Amino acid sequence: MSKFGNLAANTSEVFRVEIIDATTDEVLRDKDGKASYIEVLAADSVEGRAFDRDRQQVFRKKAARTRGGMPDFDQLEENVAKCAALTKGWYLVDPVTREKIDVDCTRANALELYSAPGMHWLFIQPWVALNDAANFIRSSSRNSTPSPSTNSATSEG
Repeated sequence: MSKFGNLAANTSEVFRVEIIDATTDEVLRDKDGKASYIEVLAADSVEGRAFDRDRQQVFRKKAARTRGGMPDFDQLEENVAKCAALTKGWYLVDPVTREKIDVDCTRANALELYSAPGMHWLFIQPWVALNDAANFIRSSSRNSTPSPSTNSATSEG
């Protein structure tokens, strides 16, 4: 264990993001009730940091070749590319037919999925999850704060 205890997120494990259907605001499920999901690594995982380093090198090289400094940069495009790089698995379901979408989870397919017009509703779900450290920090139930009692003697009747 680190001298900092359990402060660090466990960035080597994937987090499963259950996909919320944009029209129903409920977990998207197949006909058998199995939840649709996307599994991602943390933004600051080894893979996430490597992605950032690689991109920085590309931008430094482009900047060195231009006299005007930094080249054009599309933040959404970068975020989509990073999300695709950190996507490690999925179970996709068609929201209309409720059938499994049988497409292999590869970096190229994830990039295509997240980049397609009309897919921002889907992209934003794993993107937010992989940037939330709480999804990668193990918590202990014995350290949790107790919930307030619903049978309080001070409640108004």
